[in-house]
Amino acid sequence: MPGSCQRHRAIAGRARIQRRMRRLPASHPTSACGRARGREGMIGRMIGRMIHRTNFAQLLRAAMVGAVLIAASFLTAPLAAADPPSPPADIRESPADLLDRLLRARRFDEAQRLMQRRMDDGDRDPVLLYNSACALAQLGQLQAAEKRLLECVKAGFRDFDAMEADDDLEPVRASRTYEAIMEARTAIDARAPSALAPRPRRKTLVPDPVAQWKSDHPEEYRSDKGYRYDHGEEGNGGENLVYATFLDEASHARMKRMLDELATHLRRAYFGKPPEDIVLVAIVRPADAKKYLERAEVRGMYLHSARRLVSRDAGQSLQHEFVHLLHFAQMERIGQRHPIWVQEGLASLYEDYEFRADGSVEFHPNIRFNIARRQVVSKTAKHWDQLFALSGEAFMQDAERLYPEVRSIFEFFAREKKLEEFYRQLCNTATTDPDGSSAVEKAFGEPLARVEDRWRKWMIERGAIDDSIDQNDASLGITVDDAGDGVRIRSFVLKSAAKAAGLRVGDVIFEVGGSPVRNRDEMQLAVARLVISTPVEVKFRRDEQELTLPVSPRALGR
Repeated sequence: MPGSCQRHRAIAGRARIQRRMRRLPASHPTSACGRARGREGMIGRMIGRMIHRTNFAQLLRAAMVGAVLIAASFLTAPLAAADPPSPPADIRESPADLLDRLLRARRFDEAQRLMQRRMDDGDRDPVLLYNSACALAQLGQLQAAEKRLLECVKAGFRDFDAMEADDDLEPVRASRTYEAIMEARTAIDARAPSALAPRPRRKTLVPDPVAQWKSDHPEEYRSDKGYRYDHGEEGNGGENLVYATFLDEASHARMKRMLDELATHLRRAYFGKPPEDIVLVAIVRPADAKKYLERAEVRGMYLHSARRLVSRDAGQSLQHEFVHLLHFAQMERIGQRHPIWVQEGLASLYEDYEFRADGSVEFHPNIRFNIARRQVVSKTAKHWDQLFALSGEAFMQDAERLYPEVRSIFEFFAREKKLEEFYRQLCNTATTDPDGSSAVEKAFGEPLARVEDRWRKWMIERGAIDDSIDQNDASLGITVDDAGDGVRIRSFVLKSAAKAAGLRVGDVIFEVGGSPVRNRDEMQLAVARLVISTPVEVKFRRDEQELTLPVSPRALGR
């Protein structure tokens, strides 16, 4: 399926006109380039005078208006002599066809090198610049992508609807540059000649994530290779969720039930409809993880442009990314882009939760809570007005500190029973309140600063949670490795409680005392809650059989 970068051939006619005009010498009396350069210089001087007395959006708007005038000169000037007839097609692939193929295959690194060579040779075609911005965004070079996006607009790119719908620009949506472009588009549209007017919005081309995954992993499922495929719950939109996991049958079914239940809750509480496109949810084999998750510490990722969620295990990272999946589907459907603190705060909140018997949800503090609390106690937690205004890039640069804070904010919203009302207000005020501040004030009926003060007081009074296992603490007496759907026992310590109860090396524990355990972090929290000599049920898998044994925790080190 073609990548979204190549959805802009409709303005290739304008690009060809510009390329023809570049072949005219600047001194030619009928050269549009000569007239355009004069006008460009005028705009440059105007921007220079404005730079110290205007905000960023105004500055960008002036630059873009100048670009419209330049582009208009190209359109109204007489054309040079017609290009000579094209030579017979060579059997080799042309540079344009090669670039098209690389972009369609989403081989952005190679495509960007090819585009950079063209730009180094002086090619400033707006479509080329736009595709380069998309490639840079997908490669994670966000500052370069923002700069290139601004360059493409200044060069005459005007398909703002396509820009808004293009998933390849997702990494830079929250940037100041992108926001300023969207803010300035109204002024640009009003001044643009009809030939440059934006075209009606087109439906985004969506890849087939399941076909791509099966192409990359063609092996039939076995215990040591391949993937097991399944659909979500039918009749409620779940059929658009396709699961691919390497889990055994029982663990796969348990994961599916968990996500089906979570999806029903999230749609009812926040997002309304299910995804309109097919989305792949994959628990990736360790041997395949490097292809999708660049660093070992990255537990999972949802890439909306590919409609693909990949997680190393069926635990907290899967739940976190699953919230992103449904959130992005709703934002695209209603044409909104919520601030990064909301996206990550809501997703982080669902890392640790349980449904009560009455169907309501209870959120538990996880390993992030103590980090956030220490920041509040030491008065280093970011003030909300500053936090809410952060771009996506700025947030991610300080992610280790900010993820715990935004999760604690959303946990506070839930404790105050304001979470769903906040989200409703957020959607209602998105156009006038891009950072979510007024949504908080409307939900609580108080000024933002007062709500923040209440959150800080709650964080301190709540106290720290026990998230460590120290000498003399209750322990099962085991060392473990991640196993995708639990933790596999690697060894026993001296006088191990688990060994005494009958567990063996190689057993995969997936529940302790009623708490799901799907990775080492969850295991640590579950064990930290145990009490010495108080028996607890441990559920585990041995070969293909699931078993339960009571274990009496012992003091670590005794």
